[in-house]
Formats: sequence, structure tokens, C-alpha cells
Amino acid sequence: MRTLKLYRHGVTMGTPPKKNDHLRAKRGTVEGWSESATRRMVHFLRSVDERTLDTTASGEPLRGYAITLTVRDCPPTADDWKRLRNAYFKRLTRLGVYRVHWVTEWQRRGVPHLHGALWLPISVPRGELLLNWVAVANEFGASLRGQYSLEINDTVGWFKYLSKHSARGVQHYQRHPENIPPSWKKKTGRVWGKTGDWATTDPVEFDISSEAYYRLRRILRNWRIADARTAGNSWRIKSARGMLKSHRRELSDVRGASEWLEMGPALQVLDYLRAQGHEITC
Repeated sequence: MRTLKLYRHGVTMGTPPKKNDHLRAKRGTVEGWSESATRRMVHFLRSVDERTLDTTASGEPLRGYAITLTVRDCPPTADDWKRLRNAYFKRLTRLGVYRVHWVTEWQRRGVPHLHGALWLPISVPRGELLLNWVAVANEFGASLRGQYSLEINDTVGWFKYLSKHSARGVQHYQRHPENIPPSWKKKTGRVWGKTGDWATTDPVEFDISSEAYYRLRRILRNWRIADARTAGNSWRIKSARGMLKSHRRELSDVRGASEWLEMGPALQVLDYLRAQGHEITC
């Protein structure tokens, strides 16, 4: 049997090892983006209930903003960047910011920048988000014109954008080890994080037959190609076409799949496969 996990906003599937005696290593110093760091963040984002983002737990309205924050000069160490980031988040807390998701990436010139999405009371002016960053990052040449913010008017639309943006692999230039500042090479600190109250749902796990597994992989590939064509993304079309290809049959047989697909359509696909006689058990 193969395994499938159905998240609120995604699907992952794979073949479990016949014998798993792997000992998980202790978490050590973070040295930049890794496949596991990207995977953990994607799993979190796929679990978020986007219907809860625009209000507090008590029902008070919030307004969401996407931000990109930059500096002119690179902080000497990752600890300096962490200090800067924490000072900014403390200011946000005093403003009443309710929840934050953030990502550290690097420009080609080897200088970090911060992507984020946050929700705060509607009474707080958007300009405060950028002014407070310039205040704490002034020592590294931050100026107001180098910062960016955008109100999140469509929560679901933003979520879809963020999900694809956050799924960047470690080979993307903003995460590639070559663009990490030289003095940060042995220690970059955490590359993503979240604060505040986030409502998430656990994935639903299924055992599926090999025949259903192969059929579902092809369905996901075709859906991904169609979605990429709709978006006009030629690179993603090429990637989708080759997502199941392998020069080795034994690897092709166990190759998994991971895709951003809403739970409703995913459940419909599973019902269709069951109706075709495929074995799928929860």
C-alpha cells in the first residue's frame, strides 16, 4: 500500500520504506535553506484555515498586509539580523499585530531581506509597518523607498500566491547557498517562522493501492499542467510535464507527488477513484 496525506490546501503522496531504522539527528546550527525547512513550512501553510485570518479568536476584525523589507548594508552576522528582526516584531506587537508569517531570503548581492504577511487591527495605519522597520534598520541603511507593503484584499487569492511563492526550492536564487553572505555561511539562523494565533487543521491520512497511486499521480500531473497553462507559466508547464519522469524504473515506481490542491476537489478525485474500484482507506 502507498500513503497519501490530504491537507486543507494540498496533497502529498509517497511510498513508505519497508524498513525504517533511521535515527533522526539532533537539530543543529541552521546554515540556510534546506529541503526539510522548505517542506516544514509548506506543510504548515497547507494546514492554515484561511477563513480565520481576518479576525481574532474573539471575532475582532483584522486587516492583512504583505510586506517586503530590505536593508542597504548587510548585517555583519546572522545574530545581528535576528536582533533586528526581533526588535521589529516587538514594535509590531505594541502596534497590536495579531499574527505574522515571515521568510528570510537573499538578494544576488548577498544581502538579506524579509518577506512577510501579517494581520493587525484595522485602526493601525499601513505606513506604521514600514516606518518602524526603517527605524530599527537605520543602522544598516534602510530607507523608506526600499520597503514595500500591499493590503491583502483577497485572503484566498493571497493564500494561493503565498503557497506557490513559499514552495520555492533551495536552488532558487533567493535561497541558494551562493548568495548567503560570507560571514553567515556557518550560521544563518532560522529562515522562516510565525508568531501569533494560527488556526490549522491536521492532514487526513489514507492508504491507497498501487493502482490508485499511479492513477492519482497522473491526475495531479495533468491538473498541474492545466493550472500552469492558465497562469501562463512556461517554466511550471515544463516542470509539470517532467514531474513523474525518471531514467530508472525502480525510482519512477516509488516517486511521490506534492501539489497545492484544495481539499474539496481532492476529495472528489478520491471519490472518483473509489467508484472506479480502486482501494482507498482512511
